[in-house]
Amino acid sequence: MGSRKSKHIIPSTSLTDEQINKMCQQLHLSTEEIRQRHSDFIHQYPHGFITREQFFDSLNEVWPETHIDKFASHLFVTLDRDRNGGIDFMEYMMLTSKLDSDHMNVNNDENAYLELLFDIFDRNHNGYLEKRELKPLVESIYDLAGLPEDERHGVNSSHAQVKYLLNKLDKNGDKRLSKQEFLNEENWNRAEQFGGLFFN
Repeated sequence: MGSRKSKHIIPSTSLTDEQINKMCQQLHLSTEEIRQRHSDFIHQYPHGFITREQFFDSLNEVWPETHIDKFASHLFVTLDRDRNGGIDFMEYMMLTSKLDSDHMNVNNDENAYLELLFDIFDRNHNGYLEKRELKPLVESIYDLAGLPEDERHGVNSSHAQVKYLLNKLDKNGDKRLSKQEFLNEENWNRAEQFGGLFFN
């Protein structure tokens, strides 16, 4: 899905005081922690950004047995906030902070991952997952779970699963999912058919 080629990105290997202060406030990290993580980042990515190719390769290492391209494309677009074709240190830190073990322990593992999924697939950033946004979410989850293509038909088709999810999670009947509806674990517990992909 989409090209893995990156646009021309201007290298940036230093941080301004303003950037450091912003990350300290948003991520609740000290200046020293930010500088150390930035040093580690630059050591791994000397130009100061992660290209699309590098990003796909790193996710392929995490999920070597799955088809990662669709999910990686959605995640890359979400992280590349300035749309320059690369993920810089600040964009990278926004992701890693959500996956930080302390964050997970405080916010509950499942909710943290569900919140990340919601942010990835809420492509128009309106606070809702529309029907057209749920289809790629289902397909990406199938890819990550390694569900074979020949098992993605009938009740397991992405179209059927979108209908199923809306039926189970959409409590106000507006044909879309708010963040509150999507993060409600009680709703997912009722969604036996699909919820197991998240909670088992």
